[in-house]
Amino acid sequence: MDANIVGEKQDRIGIVVTDTLENTHNIEVNTETGEIEYHTADAYPEPSKRTNKEDDVFSQTRRFARWHVYREKGYDTVPASENPDRIAGVLLAILDLDQAEFEEYFGTLCRQVGSRDLPDVEPPLDLPQEVYNEQFIVYHQHVYLNQDLETIQQEIRQAGSEVLTEQTIQELVATDSQNFFSKASSLLSDRSLTDLTIEGVSGVHTRYFEDTNEDRIIESSDPFDRDPDTCIELFPTELTPEFYGLYIVNNLICQIRDCYIGMGVEPPAQYRILGPGKDKYTGKYYHFDFYPNYFDHEAEIPGYSPPIPMQLDQYL
Repeated sequence: MDANIVGEKQDRIGIVVTDTLENTHNIEVNTETGEIEYHTADAYPEPSKRTNKEDDVFSQTRRFARWHVYREKGYDTVPASENPDRIAGVLLAILDLDQAEFEEYFGTLCRQVGSRDLPDVEPPLDLPQEVYNEQFIVYHQHVYLNQDLETIQQEIRQAGSEVLTEQTIQELVATDSQNFFSKASSLLSDRSLTDLTIEGVSGVHTRYFEDTNEDRIIESSDPFDRDPDTCIELFPTELTPEFYGLYIVNNLICQIRDCYIGMGVEPPAQYRILGPGKDKYTGKYYHFDFYPNYFDHEAEIPGYSPPIPMQLDQYL
């Protein structure tokens, strides 16, 4: 993807984007809402006549246009769920937790994730038994930071440039049986990483497919009436408690990867990790043959590293 801003007036920015198929798009982005107000691309047929790849690249271009305006002009044009800076901010805040703090925020999520495959783990959620019989289950938990987007951006530029490096992330996600937070504290020299802090988290939401094409959500509580900075998305797994912090951190790294891929951009080197990130992208990778299987820790994709081993095929 390549882009150039060609004009700005009132609440709109005009931008020309060249996509990964080398087609040109003329786009206007609303700087107050992030909505795409105008989009033309002569090389593309009407939506009903596009191939899956054409349709996906068309959508990638819109995401990239919002991202380019955000990065170049500072407007909050990227939806919170698709903004890799917000996810990286939550990642930094979690790496700054100790074991007790992590348990306070994410203990229920982690026990629920392990309860399906570990007989000695009692599920903390009171879910109907038929939910556990479905093939696809993913647990969601929203995370809210105390800081605004401008502060998150500053912390990503400062603390993030020191902590979220390729070498550090590779060491963090290396598989071993050591307690993750002891390992992280040792690796990061027992120092406070960031001024970013968690304001609150939601309860655990459960998404499952009742049949092949229909998904359902059993909702839990949310502490705030605003978009979360991140939604952690975990499949059931048989990982034991010492790996729970690693599983969440790996999920967030893979979500950042997915945000870039969803914009048609190769992620920065430190985020080229294999494993499940956003479940909607996991579905794309699984069903569309023009995507490598980034969700699969055993996939052989040049430049990408495997994380902790997880048996997930039964849930996809």
